[in-house]
Amino acid sequence: MKTNIYMKRILVPTDFTEEARIALDLAIEIAQKTGATIKLVNVFEYPVATAYTALDVGGPDPFEGEVAREMMAKNKKQLDDLAAAARERNVDIIKEVKIGNPYISISGELKDEDVDLVVMGSKGTSGLEEVLIGSNTEKVVRHAPCPVITIKRPVSLANIKDIVFASDFKEVSQTFMEQIKNMHQLFDARLHFVRINTLNNFEPDSFSKKRIHNWLEKTNLSNCTTRVYNDISEEDGIIHYAEEIDADMLALGTHGRSGLGRLFSGSLAEEVVNHAKRPIWTFRIG
Repeated sequence: MKTNIYMKRILVPTDFTEEARIALDLAIEIAQKTGATIKLVNVFEYPVATAYTALDVGGPDPFEGEVAREMMAKNKKQLDDLAAAARERNVDIIKEVKIGNPYISISGELKDEDVDLVVMGSKGTSGLEEVLIGSNTEKVVRHAPCPVITIKRPVSLANIKDIVFASDFKEVSQTFMEQIKNMHQLFDARLHFVRINTLNNFEPDSFSKKRIHNWLEKTNLSNCTTRVYNDISEEDGIIHYAEEIDADMLALGTHGRSGLGRLFSGSLAEEVVNHAKRPIWTFRIG
């Protein structure tokens, strides 16, 4: 069933790993629901001189140029196979193989194309170096002008029924509010608003509850719950609360100026993305 959310394009970076395939599967389901086109991009890095040779514009080593051409041909074939499978599921898909820096290439896509959502696979839990396109993932999430979903394990759109949205619930832009409402409608899930209370970031429950209530009034959302949750750290609180209610996804705001999600303190969202088993929806606050 399609939703009335307007979504033109979903960007899916891929390195042909299992995690990337999982991300594409979720993107296909979202595209089926919204009518969006998927842009599937593979970026592989090669020395600058080799890249010039691979593009037939000269270079010092013809052998390296041949290797680059072979790699590009191989990756194009894999993209063709993925695109063919997606089209069998009645999804419009375009594809491209690029040579260069993954972050720079993906940033160009986000700048030049009307991308409404990025869906990226993520490997492991040992740090941002382990994600799909290395440390570039943090940069994509930090600077992307659209929401980004980071996913580690298979999940079906129909099975996302409960989403934890963790925040300090201070003032944010109307754009961010609209993105929260769009996310809520896209997944047609119950949204659990939670503020994590810690010893280092403590405030009376009455203060937190009042701010959360003000948020709900501004967003005019239904099918929501509110909670102030106590834990040792914000990261632990988000993960433990999600486990307690058996949530299917987490949602966080991020700050482009100071890293992946300094919504609370330190590198909170980096830790949540690394350690949470659930999909993470993020959107840049400012």
